This record gives sequence, structure tokens and C-alpha cells, in this order.
Amino acid sequence: MKISINEKLIKRNKIITQVSLYAAIGLIAIGLFISFSNPDKAKILLSYLVLLPAYIMMQINVLMANKWGRNPRVDQIISNSLKGLDNRYSLFHYTTPVSHLLVGPAGIWIIKPYHQHGIITYDEKKKKYLQKGGGNFLSKLFAMDTLGDIERDTQRQISTLQKYFEKIGLKDYPNPLIANVFFNPEAKIQAKNAPETTINIDKLKDLIRQTVKKSPLRDEITNKILKKLPGTE
Repeated sequence: MKISINEKLIKRNKIITQVSLYAAIGLIAIGLFISFSNPDKAKILLSYLVLLPAYIMMQINVLMANKWGRNPRVDQIISNSLKGLDNRYSLFHYTTPVSHLLVGPAGIWIIKPYHQHGIITYDEKKKKYLQKGGGNFLSKLFAMDTLGDIERDTQRQISTLQKYFEKIGLKDYPNPLIANVFFNPEAKIQAKNAPETTINIDKLKDLIRQTVKKSPLRDEITNKILKKLPGTE
């Protein structure tokens, strides 16, 4: 498998993650100092004005740390899960408008990683993915650990990819496929009824191999797509 990765973007965002953490900690310290050093109402109000942006920065930092600061990083986890695919496959990390894109005999795959844990299900009546367990409501809220609208995000990513393909002059390609992959070992997927493929990440490679057996993409089509995309290594 060939891999194309935007190392400059990763390095830059790791630095931003570290700087934002130090800045948030610094603002929290200042806000607490103002609050405890003087009980005057005006001073307390000032401390809130400092602590509020600090809290927002800390929440953003949690998201960034999950993506850029962890070891192994999300892109490394995905790459490792697909080890063993042959060189007809190309995996793109942050080099196209969608973060993780796989192109090969199994088609065009947008890989959407999720770090959440607990039991992941799909409610057909509400047409919504649900998460049971994985912390209580407050912990999910303050740690920004909720699933969000998975299907809406899918439509956004598909639209973004299609616009990108149009921009680079790529036409007559198969519809992009979606893989929602959960890489937390404590995530249990019970969403076979979901409209999108939703699996633990250790099943991703098997999914790709099963897909190519059922409906392989001709090499000429794959090569046509790859010629338009960023170079691989």
C-alpha cells in the first residue's frame, strides 16, 4: 500500500496543540489568581471574562490533542489497520480535502475515524447514531466526547470530495464509499442496521478485501483516479 501524508500540516498542528494548551493553562491560572486575590465583584467578573475563553480553548485543545497529539496518531492507527494491502491501494492522509482517503481496487473510500467508546447503535426511528456508556452526560459534554451528527458529516465530506474531484478535472468515477471506524478498544459496535458502514477499526482491512471480491474496480479506472491525486510514496 502506498501512503501520501501531509507531514507539514501534522507538524504545524502539533505545535498549535501544545501552544494552545499552555495558553489555556496560563489563562486559567490568571483567572483563578484574580478571583481569589480580591473578592471585589468587579474583579470576580473580570476573572470570569478570563476563565471563559480559557475553558473554550481547553475544550478545543482536547479535540486537537485527540487528533494531533496522541501517540499513535489517528492517521498512524488507520495506516496500521490497513497494513497488508498491496500497492494497487493508495492511502491519503490530509493531502486531499477529506482527511483520510483510500483509493484502490475496492473503490474510493472516505475513512471517518472516531475515538468514542461505549456501545454504538443506530436508532432507525430517530435516524440517528447513539452512544450508550462511555461516561455520563456531563463528562461527554465537557470533554466534547459526543458522536455528533455522523450522517450529516458524511454528506459534507462526500460533497467536499466531489467538488475537489471536479476542480482537478476528475470525471466518471465510482461513488465514494464510507467507513465509520471506531479505534477505541472499548467501543462496541451494534449498528448493522445503520445506513453507513460502521465498524471497529480492526475490521477495516477485512471490509476492503470483502468489497474487492464482490465488486472490484478495474485497474484502468483506479489508475485514472490516482493520476489526478497527490503523489504517493
